[in-house]
Amino acid sequence: MGKYVLSKTIGIVLGILMIIATIGYGFLFLLGTSLGKALGSTDTSTSDRLTLVTLISLLIVGVITVAGSSRLNRNVWRFVYFGFCLVLGICLLVTFFISIGALGSTYEFMILCISMMYFLLGYLVRKEK
Repeated sequence: MGKYVLSKTIGIVLGILMIIATIGYGFLFLLGTSLGKALGSTDTSTSDRLTLVTLISLLIVGVITVAGSSRLNRNVWRFVYFGFCLVLGICLLVTFFISIGALGSTYEFMILCISMMYFLLGYLVRKEK
């Protein structure tokens, strides 16, 4: 088995899952806000902007995960990518602990699984597998 084959595979799959989840959540968010505005509920433009910034940043994280896994043969990028995976894994783990009981067990479990996948990806990049 070649160098970084497992890391590249997991990185591409994890990045595509992040992109699909972000686009799906964005579609549901836009659908919900459109229905809320059509039914005459209160204006929530401040939270709309914050949510859109969060969605765009998650989309960028997914793209970096996919694109970064193809450049692991470079030493500097491998170090940066390892740090990226580690920081993202820690942030998602903290998000999991903050959201216990608030989002529902399915979404909380999904956040925990994605966090563990980023930790695994960082470990595999570090071990050059």
